[in-house]
Amino acid sequence: MNTPYHAKYYACELLRRSASNSTDKLSISLVDASVDLNPHQIEAALLAFRSPLSKGVLLADEVGLGKTIEAGLVLCQYWAERKRRLIVVCPASLRKQWSLELEEKFNLPSVIMGAKSFREAIKAGKENPFQHDGIVIVSVNFATGKKDSARLIPWDLVVIDEAHKLRNAYRPSNKMGQGLPRSMMRN
Repeated sequence: MNTPYHAKYYACELLRRSASNSTDKLSISLVDASVDLNPHQIEAALLAFRSPLSKGVLLADEVGLGKTIEAGLVLCQYWAERKRRLIVVCPASLRKQWSLELEEKFNLPSVIMGAKSFREAIKAGKENPFQHDGIVIVSVNFATGKKDSARLIPWDLVVIDEAHKLRNAYRPSNKMGQGLPRSMMRN
Protein backbone atom coordinates (compact mmCIF):
# COMPACT_ATOMS: atom_id res chain seq x y z
CA MET A 1 0.00 0.00 0.00
CA ASN A 2 1.37 3.41 -0.96
CA THR A 3 0.91 6.12 1.61
CA PRO A 4 1.62 9.84 1.03
CA TYR A 5 4.92 9.22 2.80
CA HIS A 6 5.85 6.49 0.29
CA ALA A 7 4.88 8.72 -2.63
CA LYS A 8 7.15 11.50 -1.37
CA TYR A 9 9.96 9.02 -0.76
CA TYR A 10 9.73 7.63 -4.30
CA ALA A 11 9.56 11.12 -5.80
CA CYS A 12 12.67 12.20 -3.88
CA GLU A 13 14.48 9.01 -4.89
CA LEU A 14 13.67 9.55 -8.57
CA LEU A 15 14.89 13.15 -8.40
CA ARG A 16 18.07 12.07 -6.65
CA ARG A 17 18.77 9.42 -9.26
CA SER A 18 18.02 11.72 -12.18
CA ALA A 19 20.48 14.31 -10.87
CA SER A 20 23.49 12.16 -11.78
CA ASN A 21 25.78 13.07 -14.66
CA SER A 22 25.41 9.84 -16.59
CA THR A 23 23.18 8.40 -19.24
CA ASP A 24 20.75 7.51 -16.42
CA LYS A 25 19.91 11.21 -16.30
CA LEU A 26 18.50 11.02 -19.81
CA SER A 27 17.07 7.52 -19.71
CA ILE A 28 14.38 8.39 -17.17
CA SER A 29 13.17 11.41 -19.14
CA LEU A 30 13.17 9.59 -22.49
CA VAL A 31 10.68 6.86 -21.58
CA ASP A 32 8.04 8.27 -23.97
CA ALA A 33 10.45 9.47 -26.66
CA SER A 34 10.19 8.13 -30.22
CA VAL A 35 13.63 8.89 -31.53
CA ASP A 36 16.60 6.78 -32.60
CA LEU A 37 19.59 8.28 -30.86
CA ASN A 38 23.19 8.25 -31.98
CA PRO A 39 26.01 8.17 -29.42
CA HIS A 40 27.27 11.65 -30.40
CA GLN A 41 23.80 13.10 -29.70
CA ILE A 42 23.75 11.64 -26.21
CA GLU A 43 27.27 12.91 -25.57
CA ALA A 44 26.28 16.42 -26.69
CA ALA A 45 23.27 16.44 -24.38
CA LEU A 46 25.36 15.21 -21.46
CA LEU A 47 27.92 17.94 -22.21
CA ALA A 48 25.14 20.49 -21.79
CA PHE A 49 24.36 19.09 -18.33
CA ARG A 50 28.01 18.88 -17.28
CA SER A 51 28.83 22.46 -18.14
CA PRO A 52 29.61 23.81 -14.64
CA LEU A 53 31.58 26.88 -15.69
CA SER A 54 29.04 28.37 -18.03
CA LYS A 55 25.31 28.61 -18.23
CA GLY A 56 25.13 27.08 -21.66
CA VAL A 57 26.75 25.28 -24.50
CA LEU A 58 27.07 25.75 -28.22
CA LEU A 59 26.07 22.75 -30.33
CA ALA A 60 27.87 23.18 -33.63
CA ASP A 61 27.72 19.86 -35.48
CA GLU A 62 27.67 19.58 -39.25
CA VAL A 63 24.37 19.91 -41.09
CA GLY A 64 22.22 16.79 -40.71
CA LEU A 65 23.89 15.33 -37.61
CA GLY A 66 20.96 16.08 -35.32
CA LYS A 67 21.49 19.33 -33.44
CA THR A 68 17.70 19.62 -33.08
CA ILE A 69 17.62 16.14 -31.52
CA GLU A 70 20.45 17.10 -29.16
CA ALA A 71 18.58 20.23 -28.08
CA GLY A 72 15.40 18.16 -27.80
CA LEU A 73 17.16 15.79 -25.39
CA VAL A 74 18.10 18.71 -23.16
CA LEU A 75 14.57 20.16 -23.35
CA CYS A 76 13.14 16.74 -22.52
CA GLN A 77 15.34 16.42 -19.45
CA TYR A 78 14.47 19.89 -18.21
CA TRP A 79 10.78 19.09 -18.69
CA ALA A 80 11.20 15.84 -16.72
CA GLU A 81 12.87 17.79 -13.91
CA ARG A 82 9.84 20.13 -13.86
CA LYS A 83 11.89 23.06 -15.12
CA ARG A 84 9.11 24.29 -17.38
CA ARG A 85 10.12 27.83 -18.37
CA LEU A 86 11.57 26.77 -21.70
CA ILE A 87 11.82 28.74 -24.93
CA VAL A 88 13.09 28.01 -28.42
CA VAL A 89 14.14 31.05 -30.46
CA CYS A 90 14.52 30.21 -34.13
CA PRO A 91 13.99 31.58 -37.62
CA ALA A 92 10.26 32.00 -38.35
CA SER A 93 10.43 29.34 -41.06
CA LEU A 94 11.52 26.70 -38.50
CA ARG A 95 8.89 27.29 -35.79
CA LYS A 96 6.44 24.67 -37.08
CA GLN A 97 9.24 22.13 -37.57
CA TRP A 98 10.41 22.63 -33.98
CA SER A 99 6.86 22.17 -32.68
CA LEU A 100 6.33 18.98 -34.69
CA GLU A 101 9.67 17.48 -33.67
CA LEU A 102 9.10 18.19 -29.97
CA GLU A 103 5.64 16.61 -30.17
CA GLU A 104 6.42 13.63 -32.39
CA LYS A 105 9.87 12.70 -31.12
CA PHE A 106 9.77 13.73 -27.46
CA ASN A 107 6.06 13.97 -26.63
CA LEU A 108 6.60 17.51 -25.36
CA PRO A 109 3.90 20.18 -25.54
CA SER A 110 4.73 23.42 -27.27
CA VAL A 111 3.08 26.62 -28.41
CA ILE A 112 4.15 28.73 -31.35
CA MET A 113 3.94 32.33 -30.19
CA GLY A 114 3.43 35.00 -32.81
CA ALA A 115 1.90 38.45 -32.99
CA LYS A 116 -1.67 37.16 -33.33
CA SER A 117 -1.49 34.62 -30.49
CA PHE A 118 0.29 37.18 -28.31
CA ARG A 119 -2.52 39.74 -28.87
CA GLU A 120 -5.20 37.11 -28.25
CA ALA A 121 -3.57 36.09 -24.96
CA ILE A 122 -3.45 39.74 -23.84
CA LYS A 123 -7.14 40.17 -24.77
CA ALA A 124 -7.96 37.01 -22.80
CA GLY A 125 -6.43 38.63 -19.72
CA LYS A 126 -3.06 36.88 -19.63
CA GLU A 127 -0.60 39.26 -18.01
CA ASN A 128 2.43 37.89 -19.87
CA PRO A 129 1.76 35.54 -22.79
CA PHE A 130 5.28 34.14 -22.50
CA GLN A 131 4.12 32.33 -19.35
CA HIS A 132 2.75 29.21 -20.92
CA ASP A 133 2.05 25.56 -20.11
CA GLY A 134 4.37 24.29 -22.79
CA ILE A 135 7.61 25.06 -24.52
CA VAL A 136 7.32 28.48 -26.12
CA ILE A 137 8.58 28.66 -29.70
CA VAL A 138 9.19 32.12 -31.17
CA SER A 139 10.97 33.64 -34.10
CA VAL A 140 14.09 35.72 -33.52
CA ASN A 141 12.28 38.80 -34.81
CA PHE A 142 9.30 38.21 -32.50
CA ALA A 143 11.56 37.73 -29.46
CA THR A 144 13.34 40.95 -30.38
CA GLY A 145 10.06 42.84 -30.75
CA LYS A 146 8.64 41.53 -27.47
CA LYS A 147 11.85 41.69 -25.46
CA ASP A 148 10.25 43.66 -22.62
CA SER A 149 7.76 40.84 -21.97
CA ALA A 150 10.32 38.08 -22.61
CA ARG A 151 12.84 39.46 -20.14
CA LEU A 152 10.29 39.23 -17.30
CA ILE A 153 10.40 35.44 -17.42
CA PRO A 154 13.23 33.75 -15.48
CA TRP A 155 13.86 31.19 -18.22
CA ASP A 156 15.15 27.79 -17.14
CA LEU A 157 16.49 27.11 -20.63
CA VAL A 158 16.76 29.12 -23.83
CA VAL A 159 17.51 27.28 -27.07
CA ILE A 160 18.63 29.56 -29.88
CA ASP A 161 18.56 27.84 -33.24
CA GLU A 162 20.79 29.30 -35.96
CA ALA A 163 22.70 31.19 -33.24
CA HIS A 164 25.55 31.91 -35.66
CA LYS A 165 23.37 34.72 -36.99
CA LEU A 166 23.72 36.38 -33.59
CA ARG A 167 27.52 36.40 -33.52
CA ASN A 168 29.02 39.65 -32.33
CA ALA A 169 25.71 40.36 -30.59
CA TYR A 170 27.45 42.96 -28.44
CA ARG A 171 28.10 45.17 -31.46
CA PRO A 172 25.57 47.93 -32.13
CA SER A 173 25.57 46.98 -35.82
CA ASN A 174 24.03 43.57 -34.99
CA LYS A 175 20.38 44.60 -34.68
CA MET A 176 19.07 41.11 -33.90
CA GLY A 177 21.73 40.42 -31.31
CA GLN A 178 21.12 43.79 -29.69
CA GLY A 179 17.36 43.21 -29.72
CA LEU A 180 17.24 39.93 -27.81
CA PRO A 181 16.89 40.30 -24.06
CA ARG A 182 20.19 39.76 -22.25
CA SER A 183 18.41 37.29 -19.95
CA MET A 184 18.00 35.05 -23.00
CA MET A 185 21.61 35.37 -24.07
CA ARG A 186 22.89 34.29 -20.63
CA ASN A 187 20.98 30.98 -20.60
